Amino acid sequence: KAVVSTQSTGEKKEAQLNEVLSASNLDATALTVVTRKLEDVLDSKNSAIKDLQYELARVCKAHNDLMRTYEAKLNQFGIPTEELGFRPLESTVGGQPLGQGPAGLVAAPN
Repeated sequence: KAVVSTQSTGEKKEAQLNEVLSASNLDATALTVVTRKLEDVLDSKNSAIKDLQYELARVCKAHNDLMRTYEAKLNQFGIPTEELGFRPLESTVGGQPLGQGPAGLVAAPN
């Protein structure tokens, strides 16, 4: 649902950009250069977003692994987790639970 909404917004923004570019009376060469630069910037930003999403997933997974290890050590020493006085939070990314593999093995983004 969010992807469709984002896609629709992207199409509207692209149409608005095309209107602005056509109204600017730039020659075809300048228009191509501006469009190419804009696409390069957007590609760069999208790549940075994917990298940050991957890093977030990796760090959240490492946090969850650390919490499981911590709770296991508490149990090993006979200390119930209820005695902590708080309930440790498990991280999710976008509401999705993370896998059970090691934190370094989070799947690479597409």
